[in-house]
Amino acid sequence: MKISICSLFIGLLLTLSSCSTVSYMGDRFSPTDNVDIYYSSKDVKHEYKVIGHITADVIANEESSKRSIIQKAKAVGADAVIIHGIEYKGDKDSSGYSKAETIKYVQE
Repeated sequence: MKISICSLFIGLLLTLSSCSTVSYMGDRFSPTDNVDIYYSSKDVKHEYKVIGHITADVIANEESSKRSIIQKAKAVGADAVIIHGIEYKGDKDSSGYSKAETIKYVQE
C-alpha cells in the first residue's frame, strides 16, 4: 500500500511539473482547428493583424512550451503564431519563458 501511494504521488508530481503556465493578453475569436507556425514576421506571406501576445513558461522543455502556445492560439481563434523565442528571467533559477504573437489573417 505504501509503495502504490508513493508511486501515485511521484506520478502526480511528474505530471504537474511538465505543465507550463500560459498567459494570454489580447482579442478572442471562435476557436480554430489549425494554426500556422512562424518564427519571424518576415516569413508570413499573408496580410495579417496581431490580435494578442502569449507567454509560456519553459518547464519541461522547449517543445512542451511550443505545444502550449499552439494550444492557446487555437483556443483564442488565431490563424497563426509568430514564436519569438525564449527569454530568461535572470534570477538564480534562470528559468525561461517563450514569447509569441497571435495573428489573424486579413481577408482580402
